[in-house]
Amino acid sequence: MPASYILDAVSSERDRTRLLADEVRRAVAASAPPGTLPVAPDSASPEERAVHRAAERAQGYLTPSVPTGVRLSSVKRAAVRALRFVWRDQASFNALTLEALDALREGLARERQRRLDAILRVEREEAERARWSAAWERRGAIYDGRFALLEAEALTGRQASGAAVPGGARGGEGDGSPSGLPPLPPAVYSLFEERFRGSPEEISRKQRSYLPFLEGAPGPVLDVGCGRGEFLGLLREAGLSASGVEVNPIAAAECRALGLDVEEGDGLSFLASRPAASLGAVVALQVVEHWTPEAIFAFLREARRALAPGGLLVAETINTDSLSAWKAFFLDPSHVRPVPPEALRFLAQAAGFADVRIELLSPLPADARLEESSANDVKLNGLLFGPQDYAVLARSPDRPAGA
Repeated sequence: MPASYILDAVSSERDRTRLLADEVRRAVAASAPPGTLPVAPDSASPEERAVHRAAERAQGYLTPSVPTGVRLSSVKRAAVRALRFVWRDQASFNALTLEALDALREGLARERQRRLDAILRVEREEAERARWSAAWERRGAIYDGRFALLEAEALTGRQASGAAVPGGARGGEGDGSPSGLPPLPPAVYSLFEERFRGSPEEISRKQRSYLPFLEGAPGPVLDVGCGRGEFLGLLREAGLSASGVEVNPIAAAECRALGLDVEEGDGLSFLASRPAASLGAVVALQVVEHWTPEAIFAFLREARRALAPGGLLVAETINTDSLSAWKAFFLDPSHVRPVPPEALRFLAQAAGFADVRIELLSPLPADARLEESSANDVKLNGLLFGPQDYAVLARSPDRPAGA
């Protein structure tokens, strides 16, 4: 056999080997998941680099080959060609092994990315918690300084005028304790609300449910005892005309700093100064428990007088029918007495309101209640772990009082 023929055959076999290897690589690449990118060795983990090197070595041995320059290379290539039926199955096995190695490498890359994503997610959460913690610390420091300044100004002004410094009671009793001691300082009550009332965002989320009741109100809304102004902010977002009155000078100043229309003063006196039938709604959220029964009834009568026909009264307070809610009542040092739902409903009806109804609010989550496996469990849940708040919703009659 001529030497040129052998050389041509070996050269042809080398080309076929290269074509087969290229074909296997294309098949493996086509079988990879969409969007999968090769893992760069310099950015891979040690495990991935080991698999990557194994894959490269497997590619080198995909088909038998004879390096150039070895002794009797031409004869050896001819022998490889003649015995190709022997290594054909081995080439298929090598191709499948290469594919498995590539899949393993991709799996390692995905697992590494999953772990990196988890680490980044935890770092983001920790950074967010740190940011909120720092924000609350800054807010506390700002409030401490602001409260001290405003309290000093309020105390100086009231001492100069001979008036009593109002206590923490929202809506304003402010006449001191029975023993003659001065009432709770406004700054102390403001700090109490910052710690125990909940964040403004949480309070706004709870109060948002009242907005549908106020749509189409026949006049502006008055928020009596508006506190930090969360509900006034919701009314402003909803495009409803609203104002507020707050006895605590620090809270009133904070509301005005937010651009809210709030006056400092006694809620009952302010309501009594409103013209008859001039308001579309009167709202008192977590206020009546700060008053005596006489003050509550006077407030309801003044609200009835100031509301336009069809106007709405919303009075929210702690639900005394749920024993777990009593903790919140006694936690607040400015609370005077609890107001049972039926008592507030009766006083509203006696003040001349119509369509008086009770809405139960703030239910406890399931994990804070008893598991109900019997009718007695249901009764116990209602008694011990019922809704924490309720609201009386009442309408002013269509005809003005005395008509």
